[in-house]
Amino acid sequence: MERRIVCLEIPDFYAALEELRSPELRRVPLALAGPGPRALIQGVNRLAREEGLREGMVLSRAQRSCRKLRVLPPDPLFYGEQHGKNLDELGRYSPLVEGTVPGHYFVDLTGTRRLWGPSPDAAVILERRLEMQRGLKARVGLASSKLVSRVAAGCVIAGDLGCVFPGGEVSFLDPLPVAALPGVGVQTTSRLAGFNIRRIGQLAALSVRDLTAVFGTMGVRLSQLARGVDPTPVLPFRRIPKLEFSRRMDRDEIERERLEAVLFRLVEDAGWALRTRNRHPGKVALEVRYADGTTARRQHTLGPPARQVDRQWFRILRPTLSRLLERRVAVRRMRLELWELVMPLRQMELFPWEEVPVGESPRLQEALDRVRRRFGRQAVFWGLGRTG
Repeated sequence: MERRIVCLEIPDFYAALEELRSPELRRVPLALAGPGPRALIQGVNRLAREEGLREGMVLSRAQRSCRKLRVLPPDPLFYGEQHGKNLDELGRYSPLVEGTVPGHYFVDLTGTRRLWGPSPDAAVILERRLEMQRGLKARVGLASSKLVSRVAAGCVIAGDLGCVFPGGEVSFLDPLPVAALPGVGVQTTSRLAGFNIRRIGQLAALSVRDLTAVFGTMGVRLSQLARGVDPTPVLPFRRIPKLEFSRRMDRDEIERERLEAVLFRLVEDAGWALRTRNRHPGKVALEVRYADGTTARRQHTLGPPARQVDRQWFRILRPTLSRLLERRVAVRRMRLELWELVMPLRQMELFPWEEVPVGESPRLQEALDRVRRRFGRQAVFWGLGRTG
């Protein structure tokens, strides 16, 4: 059965997400960079790219080159969430979806003809699905390997399809510049140019022996790339089971009491989810995103499973929040993450009245949960979580 691999590349993925969140950004050159003039640009939109700005450029230099440049701090949490939604959307068409790099996806359509029709039609469906459901335009390449499909995607504009039929890989690659091959950077291109090798066809004509004499072990890989040889499979994105809870402030917040109230609400949400699933986390992490775009994170390894009492969890995480707030910068977002989830196994006491108290009565927590299950989550709550 012929392999049919689709490559979807969303140009300027991070900037495209920011434009979806704020459509007015489409009319101005946009760059994503951290605070400070020496920060490096992590993403640009189409207008900024037309002004000559690129990823890795120093922000101060970019601002001198483009006076109308709009600079925003990157939001990795938001980008990760949208990346996961793209994987879910593409996973409707194949169980083999690889998305190691956000905005860059491989989908294995081998053996799906009866479901989605010919592979070129299915590739177009994937591209239109991303545009209609997610608002993102992608360059699409279709070939018998990940390598050739990626090169084909780089040869078309967003919203178009580059299709290489089986047997046409060599003739497709031959006239292209060597820089079109994945993994062939500026230095390798410059060294090849020194030998007057500028096209992939010229590179493919060289023997492995000649290439290894110049490039060492990398010569074998260069020979395979030039001939379109890439048997690597599409590896599905492996997700670690975890629970995530986040809150974005209505306004940038710096008051300690209000931030602790936000933390308590996150703890309540996490505790409810853990008790309803009968799970206990082995590790927990607290992350805050400041108003200046920087992110701080601390994680802990928890002890053996115990009763899930919200106020106990809050007492554990409260010192962590204090350490994260040492910068005295306003907070824009807070996230709580729990993973290594296991089923709590605890031996029942033979004489419950002799049970040693654990600081907070689990019976009170159980009573609160019963009320919430019957009348809704907002029927009863702790005052600490509603400060301000």
